[in-house]
Formats: sequence, structure tokens, C-alpha cells
Amino acid sequence: MKAAAAILAAAAALGMAGAAVAHAVLARGTTLRLPELHGQVLWAAGVRHAPAYVPRGRTVVVAYVAPSCSACRAELRFTLRQLPARLRPDVVRLPTHGRSLLLLVDRRGDVRTGYTFPFAPAFVEGDLRTLAR
Repeated sequence: MKAAAAILAAAAALGMAGAAVAHAVLARGTTLRLPELHGQVLWAAGVRHAPAYVPRGRTVVVAYVAPSCSACRAELRFTLRQLPARLRPDVVRLPTHGRSLLLLVDRRGDVRTGYTFPFAPAFVEGDLRTLAR
């Protein structure tokens, strides 16, 4: 039993040393970055185009909101009020019979990120600020 414990401890020590060396070699010159956008799903620019009825040239929120979800509408209104008027996006509201969700569309008409309700208002606000730049 003592021999097995000693072998296990030695293997753990070697594993940690190997991981530290691998990290030092592989991560040389790299830094960890936070993602640019924070939605529950993300798309790179140009990958997913917004439907034709979504206006181009401005940031747009496409809000699919269930008719019975008054909390969803209130949450969206609260989030948009946090933005200065010059950064507020156009909003296209569409009814849905499924889950309520938001899609954030950049000026070129590309869907960049999506959120389901309830969402973190600060993340949506931050993503809208990023897309408005």
C-alpha cells in the first residue's frame, strides 16, 4: 500500500512538471484574451447574414419575443435604455411561439451574437457598444 501511494505521488509530481514545461513552451509569446463578444452563441463577421428585412448600415437587435413574455420585453427595454441615444440600435421585434431570443446584427447585416432570455443586460449592452464602433 505504501509503495502504491509513493508511485502515485511520483506520477502526479511528474505530470505537474510536464504540464508546466509544456505550458511554458507552447504558450511562449501568447496571451489569453477575452472574447470580443459575449453572447451565448457567436458568429464571425460574414458567416451568418441577417434576413433581408433587417436594415443595413446600423446595429440592429432582432428580438424574437413570445407574446406571453412581458418580462422579456421589459428586460430588452431596460438594456437598451442603458445605452446612450447615439449607440441605441434599431430594433426589429418578431413574435415567436418558442423561446424568446435576441440576435445582434452589425452594420454590414451580419448576425454576430445571440442571447436567450433571461440574459445578462451588461453583456448585451457591451456587445452592442462593440458592434456600434
